[in-house]
Amino acid sequence: MRQKLIDRIGDQIELAKATESGQSFQRIKYRRVRDIESEQVSESVVKTRVRPWWTADPDGSILLWVKYGNTNLELAKGKPAIRITNREQLVTTLETVREAVRAGELDKQIEVAVAAFKTRFRK
Repeated sequence: MRQKLIDRIGDQIELAKATESGQSFQRIKYRRVRDIESEQVSESVVKTRVRPWWTADPDGSILLWVKYGNTNLELAKGKPAIRITNREQLVTTLETVREAVRAGELDKQIEVAVAAFKTRFRK
């Protein structure tokens, strides 16, 4: 579970770097495709869009959410976002969050998000 979040934060870092340089970023995934006639399986490259986890506030600051799937993680009680004063600090903040996830500091929040996701499928 932790590795999934680390990978998605890495995508956000690449997206932030690309937007700073004026380029676009798409995550590359590999999809297996089976040919019906020959029964051979081949891998094809699929590019997927990465949506930013941040938005600009009217006062010039940036709000950054950390997401697990489509759920915002609550970093502190009642605080689901990080306020960043300027865009230059976005990449360093995302790298700091990635290190915190690697250290296991957000494991409880991830478990809460996974439990909430699983309750949707129970009958």
